[in-house]
Amino acid sequence: MTTDLPILTIDFDGVVCAPPFGRNLGIHREFLNADTPPPEARTWPRWLGGPLDHLRFDWRRPLPEARDALQRLAVHRTLVVLTGRRSSPLPWMRRHGLADYFDRILINEGPRKSPHYKLAQVLELSATEHVDDDGRTAQLLAQHSSVRLFLRDWPRNHDLPFDPRVERIANLLALAELIEAGDNTQMKHIDD
Repeated sequence: MTTDLPILTIDFDGVVCAPPFGRNLGIHREFLNADTPPPEARTWPRWLGGPLDHLRFDWRRPLPEARDALQRLAVHRTLVVLTGRRSSPLPWMRRHGLADYFDRILINEGPRKSPHYKLAQVLELSATEHVDDDGRTAQLLAQHSSVRLFLRDWPRNHDLPFDPRVERIANLLALAELIEAGDNTQMKHIDD
């Protein structure tokens, strides 16, 4: 399904997949020091990590607006899941009818923690936009990339002092509306 549309990378948990009990407690409230080397992630052995991920994630539901938003976004962007998870969310995406909207799924199989892993992938893909719910990831990307950043607003990231390039959005549907409006404005200028 590879297209020539601009690449939008999308964090998965808290952006597409609902957090447990509607409370996104996994959001970090402290920013990373951009001048220090990336710390290595602590990971479970692969034989244990996969089953633990299934216990943590399989029972969750998509956020209510996810399907409509992804359908609309896929018209304007090449969508890539960029998750810090260490196991693929593809079976979950298929079960919920969301897999066909994405061109690729990138999971963190290396030694980096999620923010630095996402930074490296955004740069490698030459993504033009990224949406995340984790403030430290958004801040790191703002400091080290030219990607347009969207932060999915949750109570735990709401009052943090972000780089001015970090744009808050209520949810994926708000992002779809923003991108559609921007693309329509660009098309109008081309037609004029």
